[in-house]
Amino acid sequence: MIFMKTMFSLILHASLASAVIILLLLCVRKLFHLRLTPRLFHALWFLVLIKLLVPVGPSSSISLFNLVPETIADNWATNYSHLAYNFGSMKQGEDNDSLLSFPFESGYETNVTLQQGAEESPPPDLSTSRSEVPVSVHSAHLAHTGEVKQGWTVVLAIGLFIWLGGLVILAIYYLIVTLRFRKQVSFSRLINSEEVLSVHQACSEKLGIRQTIPVYETSCLRSPCIYGMTKPKIYLPEDMVIIADSLQLTHILMHELAHYKRKDLWFNSFWTLAVWLHWFNPLVWLARRKMASDREIACDAVVLEVLGEREASSYGMTLLMLSRLFSRSSSPRVNLSYFFNNKNEMKRRVTMIAKFKQGSYRLSAIAILLILVLGAVVLTNGNVESNAPQAAGSKQTNTVSSFQIDRLIPSSKWFNNLDRALDFSTFDFKVPDYLPEGYHLKNVELNENFSKRNKADLIEFVTINFVSDFGQADERNIVVYASKGKGTLLEHNLLWGASYSQEPDHAPSYKQEDLIVGDVNGVMYTDKMPRYKQKPATAKSFVWQDNDVTYSINYFSDDLSQGELAPIVRSYALPDQVQHVDYKGEGNSFPLYDETDLRAAKTILGFPVKFPFDIPDYGLKLFDSLMLQAGDQNTEFPIRPDSDTLWSSYRVPYDSAVYEVNDYVSLYQSKAPVVDTKKLSLLRKLEINGIEIFAYADNDHIYSEPIHSDTNKLKFKTQTYYLWQQDGIYYTAFFLGWTNTRKIT
Repeated sequence: MIFMKTMFSLILHASLASAVIILLLLCVRKLFHLRLTPRLFHALWFLVLIKLLVPVGPSSSISLFNLVPETIADNWATNYSHLAYNFGSMKQGEDNDSLLSFPFESGYETNVTLQQGAEESPPPDLSTSRSEVPVSVHSAHLAHTGEVKQGWTVVLAIGLFIWLGGLVILAIYYLIVTLRFRKQVSFSRLINSEEVLSVHQACSEKLGIRQTIPVYETSCLRSPCIYGMTKPKIYLPEDMVIIADSLQLTHILMHELAHYKRKDLWFNSFWTLAVWLHWFNPLVWLARRKMASDREIACDAVVLEVLGEREASSYGMTLLMLSRLFSRSSSPRVNLSYFFNNKNEMKRRVTMIAKFKQGSYRLSAIAILLILVLGAVVLTNGNVESNAPQAAGSKQTNTVSSFQIDRLIPSSKWFNNLDRALDFSTFDFKVPDYLPEGYHLKNVELNENFSKRNKADLIEFVTINFVSDFGQADERNIVVYASKGKGTLLEHNLLWGASYSQEPDHAPSYKQEDLIVGDVNGVMYTDKMPRYKQKPATAKSFVWQDNDVTYSINYFSDDLSQGELAPIVRSYALPDQVQHVDYKGEGNSFPLYDETDLRAAKTILGFPVKFPFDIPDYGLKLFDSLMLQAGDQNTEFPIRPDSDTLWSSYRVPYDSAVYEVNDYVSLYQSKAPVVDTKKLSLLRKLEINGIEIFAYADNDHIYSEPIHSDTNKLKFKTQTYYLWQQDGIYYTAFFLGWTNTRKIT
């Protein structure tokens, strides 16, 4: 079932991508049908066929799909990118314990020059979008993300069964019409007329066909055709042998033999497979019909290439004669090729025949180059990269270093203090210089959002989170924004008091009113919004403009009164002018981005930290590192250590036969154990390089809730802790997953 779901997901992606190519090709066909050669048109349809049948392809900077908005491209490409990720040399069935041999004991100290390239970062989770922050995301957001992912899984499963049902129906229909057709032609009579056989032999010689292809006359068809891929036969309507003269028979037989020479029946079978796989996409059916018309014109060109330009007029007359006398009203959908197929395309065929020039069937070097270039453009996938790096004018005066962790989304960052955020911000903004009693800084985030092509609605925004009674049942929050760009906070659904929809017919549920707060003219938005694990409450957002920067304050009406809002709005000042609010964030945890953060972490920890950036033998890559301060007021991670701890996380490859997509390894370094081993179950004692390592299982889920396997919801991922001590420092490696490896006993 997992294979089928993956297959269906790939089919959906290929169908969507192919639809773009089909529409583009239809436009080219409409505009340039009199300028491009018949064979070139038919060759271009092969690009569509390849895209339909080969859903996974390489990425390219010149891909057509780079024009797709990056937020769409991420969702579009993430599903199948897991399959394309190269895992390396890990063998299925390796023991968990062998993973402990990575070089922590001889790891890199802070004085070693290190650089983790952006290209080494693993692809994002399916649930990650560009508007999300990396580690500081609230657990409510994580729960919502899990619900969305689970909902998509259900939709995908339902779609899979519908798709399979459609395949079964098509298979039954195709089997019925094929058996019916074979029964009908089984009554055909082999033609022994010397005139017909003489013409047939002459046509075969002109086309260089050595195989003898028999010709039959039948009463069940109204147009000449060729049928059979391995043992082809040509069928002629029985009255055609009497009506047609030798010249017309030459044209007819040459056309059908040209189909055989061009292997059209084989390619027809691939198109049939493509239509089966993408039966739900009407553009694929349309593409096949247009391709069949272009195939007939290309086949006409083959015949005229052999007969010469002088035969163009008489060949056209034969075509018109057949269209009047032998056009069929319907046809069985089997793999054959008719001489006459569609009255609507007759005008194109006659026009091509009238304008035919010797040599037009051949593909020139320019045409071949064009096909190769178009193939590189339409058959490759767009580069699903992270957002562009910070602008050249960014205030990164303290970040020039040899140590740097480049995350997947470099434009999305969070900090425990305002000064560190200012090092990375791309525009100047004001902040509150007054807070109601009990509130303090939680963190500062930098982000950018866009949803339209070419970033037409791009905004860069700063989010400052204030909290009161952190971690308590009556926790209160105030979130303020400062944004700049072409888009708005409302359009990007960043206002608590306004649930915005881009659908034109969607009636807004929020209330909007112009309001003056603290002598500042702005707009107040009011709506219902659920608190974390609570019922919806009245949420408000006050928004105003100051020069080219937009500001907003998000809050719940129970947490902040109108009287408390006014002094906050009036207090806004530039960061260097703030006097009454503490933005230092001392004692709070923070992520590591470069050497500035590493030095700060080293000072707090009081010992040199060790940084394996990757563990190549097992395909593990460092994707995040945080300085966890004991008793912080800005994080709510499952493990809250009693001692200051450096926490580094490593992702596994996505195309792994051993590990699941969301498995990971976490390494903790501190002066005291980060977990209470009395609450865990001892599994075994190991010794690696003279170091004693103790393996524990969290069977009672003290530090983490049960997590289902990605592939089997009836099973749970293993949660194993490995603890050891070296040079007075405690190390804890937490393994989530590894469900396909050997159990630890």
